[in-house]
Amino acid sequence: MNFINNKKIKSSALAGIIAISLSGFGYSLSSKEVTLVVKGKEKNLSTHKSNVKKLLDEQDVKYDGNDIVTLELDRKIKNGDRIEVIDVREQTIREKKEIPYETKIVDDKNLLKGNSTVSTEGETGRNELVYKITYYNGKKVDKKFIKEEEVSHPINKVIQKGIKEEVKVASSRGETTRMIPTLNSYDTTIKNYDDTSKTDGKQISVEATAYTGHNITSTGTKPKWGTIAVDPTIIPYGTKVYIPQFGKTFIAEDCGSAIKGNKIDIYMYDKEEVYNWGRKNIEVYIVE
Repeated sequence: MNFINNKKIKSSALAGIIAISLSGFGYSLSSKEVTLVVKGKEKNLSTHKSNVKKLLDEQDVKYDGNDIVTLELDRKIKNGDRIEVIDVREQTIREKKEIPYETKIVDDKNLLKGNSTVSTEGETGRNELVYKITYYNGKKVDKKFIKEEEVSHPINKVIQKGIKEEVKVASSRGETTRMIPTLNSYDTTIKNYDDTSKTDGKQISVEATAYTGHNITSTGTKPKWGTIAVDPTIIPYGTKVYIPQFGKTFIAEDCGSAIKGNKIDIYMYDKEEVYNWGRKNIEVYIVE
């Protein structure tokens, strides 16, 4: 009886030693039924391997630090375990992004009002958007924005808008065009003209502009320095009008449809003088 018990004890001890020995090589005495899924392909198998890593090595499954193993590598395998190895791949991509240009309008005092010109053509800029794409077993599962990089600046379109006024003034030959600055801040004095007229006549306020370039006035005379155009119902033809700004007496010899009420046009010899004078509200004196 003791012999039999000793034999059983020895057998159990031997089995334990063998089990410990096999465990050191990654084996267990009993097999486990497990399911292994690699890159989406599933298979059922029996294994004596003791942990997940040993099983994957046995099955020659390739994986790296980016890949996902659903069970810890050092975890002991249990019957019915499901182990999935997911191949993870990352890719950096760049996408183009257009940056629209703006249109800027700039006042141009040298361009007639109502006219415009493009001084700079607009050009679209370009940026690049950087993304990281993640694939599981070849299928895209995530797209993550990383940064935006500038490639080229947009160039704004510039339009010059005219603000110089074009004024129609009356004359004996119809209407003629005169340029008048937007801001009439000129202190213009035409020199080298002498006159002994005094300011002892009737004083009236008028809006005075200027014109040039006509051959015959409404009264049939040739316009010259000293000729003014008037509304004859206010200042009759032939009236002498003293203008203190010039220290000179002018004669009302011209008119036109644009001159109504207390308005006068002063004849000047060239366009530069016309431009410099612009439009002024002044006091004049009716001499006779």
